[in-house]
Amino acid sequence: MAQDLPQLDQQAAQAREHQLRFIVNVLTSRWRMIAGFTIFACAIYGAMGMMRVQSSGGLYQAQAKVLVRPSLWDLDSLKGIQGTPLTRFDAQSLAKRTSLQRLSEKIARALVQQDIAEGKELSALSNDEEYAAKAAEIQSALSLSVPDPQSGVITIEVGHMPSRDEAVRVADLAARVFVEENLQIQLEDDRKTHDVIKKRLQELQQELYAAETAEWEYKKAMGFQTYGSVGDEMARIYAELNEKKALCEETRAKLAEIEKELSANAAQLPEALGNVTDTVVNEMLAELDALLQEQLSMSVIYNPEYPGLVEIADEIAEKKAAILEAVKQVDQGVGDGTNLWKHRQNLYREQIDLRMNVTGMEIRMSALQRMLEELVPQIPELANKNLEYERLAKESQRLREQFNKLREKEFDIRTALSRDAGQVERYEAVEASALPYGRARTQWWMNFVIGALVGFVIGFGLAVMMEIMDTSIRGIDDVVNYVGLEVLGTIPKMRFGKPRGGRRKRGTYVAATSEDQIDACIVTQHDPKSPISEAYRALRTNFQFATLQRKPKTIMVTSAVPGEGKTTTAVNLAVTMADRGIRVLLIDTDLRRPNVHRVLKVERGPGLADVLREGLDVHSAIRPTRMENLFIVSSGRVPPNPSELIASDRMQRLMALLKDEFDLVVCDAPSILVVTDPVLLATHVDAVLVVISVNNPRRETVQRAYKLLQAANAYVAGAVLNGLEASRRHYYYYYYYYEDGGKGQRRWFHF
Repeated sequence: MAQDLPQLDQQAAQAREHQLRFIVNVLTSRWRMIAGFTIFACAIYGAMGMMRVQSSGGLYQAQAKVLVRPSLWDLDSLKGIQGTPLTRFDAQSLAKRTSLQRLSEKIARALVQQDIAEGKELSALSNDEEYAAKAAEIQSALSLSVPDPQSGVITIEVGHMPSRDEAVRVADLAARVFVEENLQIQLEDDRKTHDVIKKRLQELQQELYAAETAEWEYKKAMGFQTYGSVGDEMARIYAELNEKKALCEETRAKLAEIEKELSANAAQLPEALGNVTDTVVNEMLAELDALLQEQLSMSVIYNPEYPGLVEIADEIAEKKAAILEAVKQVDQGVGDGTNLWKHRQNLYREQIDLRMNVTGMEIRMSALQRMLEELVPQIPELANKNLEYERLAKESQRLREQFNKLREKEFDIRTALSRDAGQVERYEAVEASALPYGRARTQWWMNFVIGALVGFVIGFGLAVMMEIMDTSIRGIDDVVNYVGLEVLGTIPKMRFGKPRGGRRKRGTYVAATSEDQIDACIVTQHDPKSPISEAYRALRTNFQFATLQRKPKTIMVTSAVPGEGKTTTAVNLAVTMADRGIRVLLIDTDLRRPNVHRVLKVERGPGLADVLREGLDVHSAIRPTRMENLFIVSSGRVPPNPSELIASDRMQRLMALLKDEFDLVVCDAPSILVVTDPVLLATHVDAVLVVISVNNPRRETVQRAYKLLQAANAYVAGAVLNGLEASRRHYYYYYYYYEDGGKGQRRWFHF
């Protein structure tokens, strides 16, 4: 994956380069159209701007300002209210909401009323059409703006006025009408706001009642026990249980100390008295302990109201009273007894109380333990229901808070309606130093700049669209990418006449007054250092290297459609081959519209058609040319069946014979998509060269011609790109070494 990153970066860089190259190609190839649109739009828009500036001479503008003061409740009280959006009353929103048409109509009527009172020209207005026309005129000159939204100032600007006084008067009336109209609008908005809040308050009250009802019903279904309350109850029970246990242990410790003290006291009393009292009291205490144990056992199973528990409690009270009475009688029998016996009597009373307390605490601990055992199984069910209950409780709390907050806001708004909740007032007087309208606007030259930018954008957009829609062959990349052929040579566009233009463009001119006065071979003979001659030599070299393994001895030069320069390419290729000492035979296989004999200025017959149709000796049709090692077989008379002659066995035998006698046989064939001759001839030759003219055939046309050759199993060596502009960058470097010895000025940029 890490090894692919440089490759991805390289592909991204190539994509960016292709995009930039596409834009540059559009600008360089269609600059005339872009420049035309730019100049046209610049001239039209600039002229219209100058006409507006000239026609506005002597017009004036004036400004009036009003101040919008929002109230405290408008800024604070209405924040966060859910429901219908409320209308804000500030400068920016007020300027957007104001209807210029309605404002202009009121200004027009105010102007008419003033003129009627003063007897001026507008007093003549009488019907609605005249009022509407005047209102439309004012509306076209009226504008509202808010330079600083935080300041609350609205600027009312009036332009196109014939005089300064008129501009000031209209601006002053506009400010007055604006203030009066928006005060009424503000009052209506306040009332609407209050109505919206009251309605929302009623809705919230109903929602709150429904939410609280749902919460109560759910809590009722849960037995008025929630997960939180049960948890708190269990925590309280555990705390009380631990407290009772600690207190019970402490009480038992005290009881043990009292029992030790009783034993010590009994040893100090007379033996008869001690045994009597201990025996009686101990028997009664044993009975009391039995009753307490029975009470403890039943309290674990039954509720405190159970009748059996009530009877045991009564028996315990009676037994306690009996013990106290027995101790009292012993005390009376002793008479004035010693202090030792009184102390023993107090110990018995305290022992009974402690035993009663221990029993009571054990009963309470048993009850607490039973309550815990009952609450523990409820925890899972309550936990499942707790989420829904908490949701209902939160919803009720949210609605309750929102209701209370909105009720406070409604009170604030109701209070604010009783006074000025917000006001629109004049901020400052109309500016008396009104400027001429023409000078108050944007400078006139900006119209030319804007027009040029608009024209450039339109022209460039159309150029890009035409470039994308153009499917003609425009360069080497198009041939390689869309057709799938390698380009063996590029031939510059050939011009005839006196050389003119730049240094590179002059090399493509052939010194002649017309195209008919020169044959194609003179291009390589008359000026061997010209770019065109060098292009044909480069084609020869590239063809030899491309076919180095096959070494074809018969080649066919053809094109997809007529007019692509295949004859000129075939002749010049044959001439350049002959220059290297190779015996070359040029055959004109276009039996319908032959052209080679005119280019080389030889007789038309006898030719190939005569040899194939009448059986003439082919050597009688071979003629030498002015070029050494170059021979020609013209087409001859036009036969009635050219396709049958080209596809005949005689043609195949003829090509085999000529292949043995010459080093190279070049066949100038007709266009592939016009007749079937070149497809038939392609089966008799070793290689095919396809000539493609720049900006002449469509990509689909060349692709279809190439597929026909592939269907005939022909070997296509490559393509020749003809008619390429010599101003392209590669020509400059390619033919740099054929410049004059003196150094010329070279461009630092190349497209």
